Amino acid sequence: AVAVTYTYELAIAQRTKVTVRYVADVDGRIALHVEYPGEHDGELPTIPAFGIEWALPVQYANLRFYGAGPEETYADRKHAKLGIWRTTAFDDHASYLLPQETGNHEDVRWAEITDDSGHGLRVSRDEAGNGKPFAMSLLPYSSAMLEEALHQDELPEPKRMFLRVLAAQMGVGGDDSWMSPVHAQYQLPADRPLSLDVNLELF
Repeated sequence: AVAVTYTYELAIAQRTKVTVRYVADVDGRIALHVEYPGEHDGELPTIPAFGIEWALPVQYANLRFYGAGPEETYADRKHAKLGIWRTTAFDDHASYLLPQETGNHEDVRWAEITDDSGHGLRVSRDEAGNGKPFAMSLLPYSSAMLEEALHQDELPEPKRMFLRVLAAQMGVGGDDSWMSPVHAQYQLPADRPLSLDVNLELF
């Protein structure tokens, strides 16, 4: 096996290190481990999400997954059924007047991202790691693009697909309106350690 490890310093909490480790075996499978130890100096606010996001070629827009679906789910919006579902990056993008978080799927055991010929990437929880289900989304826009745009027409023509795989994400709130805060049990305090363990396979 071959292992590659990256260590990142957080810009506003440089003593807190995030570790990303890839281990490739002889069969071409890659075990990914991402770890955040928690920040205990009070330098970080509540964390919106923890995981990793990749840009993929634009043709990889099809998603099949085993998790809560078929519609989007969040930590405080777990109303869906567990099953195997199919969707696309374009269908999962909700065209809110103000571009924002959308298309997340909770309690995912595995996900397959493919082109129209059926070739692509399989992401599955790592039983040798923490074995936990993960959250994920596949969208034609990155998290940064959605955050920066004020209107839908400010989003660029899709040239990539963006796959986000998360250990955890805070809830969306909005019990009685979209201005309502997220309940404490659905927030991610900065001092909470978080880890993500998944396997990656091309097929």
